[in-house]
Amino acid sequence: MKKLITCLIALLLVFAMTFVIGCTAGPSGDDPKPPVSNGGNDPDEPDEPDGPDWEGMDLPELLAMALEEPGSITIYSTTTNAYTLIRKIEKEFPELKGKFVYVECDTNNVADRITMEAESSNINADVLQVKDNSGEVYYELVQYGYLDIYQPRSVAAHVAPELLRFGMPAYAGFSPWYYNTEMYPDGCPLTSWWDIVEGYNTETCSYKDAAGNNTQFWTVYTKDITSASYAALWAQLIVDGDLMAEQYEKQFGEPLEFTYHKYLANSPGIMEFDENNGGVELFWRFSQLTQTELDDGDAVVEAVNKSLKGPTIGLCSAGKRDNVNSGATIEWVTGLQPYTAFMGCDYLYVTQGTDNPAGARFFILYSLGGPDGKSGGMDPFNARGTYWSTRDDYTYEFTPFTKEEVNLKAPDFELIYSQYPNVKSYWIYWRSLAPK
Repeated sequence: MKKLITCLIALLLVFAMTFVIGCTAGPSGDDPKPPVSNGGNDPDEPDEPDGPDWEGMDLPELLAMALEEPGSITIYSTTTNAYTLIRKIEKEFPELKGKFVYVECDTNNVADRITMEAESSNINADVLQVKDNSGEVYYELVQYGYLDIYQPRSVAAHVAPELLRFGMPAYAGFSPWYYNTEMYPDGCPLTSWWDIVEGYNTETCSYKDAAGNNTQFWTVYTKDITSASYAALWAQLIVDGDLMAEQYEKQFGEPLEFTYHKYLANSPGIMEFDENNGGVELFWRFSQLTQTELDDGDAVVEAVNKSLKGPTIGLCSAGKRDNVNSGATIEWVTGLQPYTAFMGCDYLYVTQGTDNPAGARFFILYSLGGPDGKSGGMDPFNARGTYWSTRDDYTYEFTPFTKEEVNLKAPDFELIYSQYPNVKSYWIYWRSLAPK
């Protein structure tokens, strides 16, 4: 009898352990997000043998398949130039007339819109065109399977590999500083990021000397530093903290003095900065400047345009350079060391679950210039004259400087994404410490 009871107990234990293992081995029921998908674009994970070779198809092949697909091809885009492109496509391909739907989206809420559609199984978008300056689109939409990366091989062969890491870039821009060309007809005197914080007093940790005199050199106007473009730019500078410290020593002939340590208020999971980081020191000094934050980029460049009473700079988007067409005496600050900014790309993605997979890819391939760069799909974006093509065989004609003249680098979203929340949190805290 005892042996029977012992056997029954052993069997119950085995059953219990099997049940526990079975419950814990699967995905957590608390995670509402779908599994990671590479969209069939990882070279180590090629498309299924019986699936379409999307990356190898040309425009006629995709067009023929698109015409067999149901419904419309809906384009979510954060630029109205996409609508101009749709009209161009419909004029060249009358059979596609009425096939496209353009939906203008705001960069700040388009991610929520994509996830809501996917999680409600009510997918509307087929293509998303959006700028990703912080890595949020890649890490929160692509990596969780809301978007697929489509990189046609004919185009990818003409794009720098470092720009292909996070999607299919359509074109590149950046977030520049502006200066007044009437005040500085021979070019802006800024040579590095450290010149922007000229006048910082390491003894008072401010722009006041021991006697209380103002030592700040530049009058500064900015957009909201916590917004994606500018917080990500500062995150990149912090990622490259060693370069920032090296630049300081090279420029001033002495090691950088770190003064921000006593103002650290690290809170794990909320905001955390390392010690002895040149980018963080620069960020601290910048946060203590007397500066004016404006809601609109046009207002920033207009403030720079009117600034003839003293050295003035403004930070906003590259597209605001168009104000020169209205007589503004402004220009981008270029050639900063160790770099001026990173290339902020607009990316094109296919939404996962689209019922127009060929039509979505036709639109993307056409907008990228087609296999040979001659489709004309990049022309609507060329007209503004404030961006660069990411293709090495196509040049935007009206951009005043090359990427090399501006001194841009490729972004590293893997590291930017980890610093981005810290920048936003510390900016709010450190600005509260700045003299009013």
